[in-house]
Order: sequence, then structure tokens, then C-alpha cells
Amino acid sequence: MRLEGAEVTTIEGLSAGEKLHPLQQAFIDQDAFQCGYCTPGQIMSGVGCLREGHTGSPEEIREWMSGNICRCGCYVKIVRAVEQTAGRK
Repeated sequence: MRLEGAEVTTIEGLSAGEKLHPLQQAFIDQDAFQCGYCTPGQIMSGVGCLREGHTGSPEEIREWMSGNICRCGCYVKIVRAVEQTAGRK
């Protein structure tokens, strides 16, 4: 994949200084992580899901987030965090 000239945002670039991105805060609020291994990827996928408007239902969120695997099985809480950020919870 070529990204020359493109803007790439990493997990570190989501927050604004000391203020967390709303999805980062929702992950804390919903306790949506356990070991933390998948958390950066889950949050970045969740941000993409939110930006692209794929938050109509828990099923739609799960479908659009299905490329990320959580070995601890925190999927319900991850979906709740995305819903919270989308204003649905």
C-alpha cells in the first residue's frame, strides 16, 4: 500500500493534548478492554466505523469491526463503546 503524501492518524494522534478522543473515553467508561493488546486497533477501527456512519445497530457495528480480533472476548463492551460515542447509549 502506498501512502506517500497521505495523512495517517495513529492511536497517538486521536487525542487533543490531555483530552481523549470520545471513543477512547467510551472504552474506559464501558470497560471495553482487558489485556489491552487489541485496544489500539479496535479504537482505530471504531473511529473509522463512526466516521463512515456504520453505527445503525449493534449488528452493523460488529460487521464493520469484524476484522479485529479480541482474544479476551470483550466484543459486547467494544460495541457498547462505539454506540456510546455514536450517541446511541
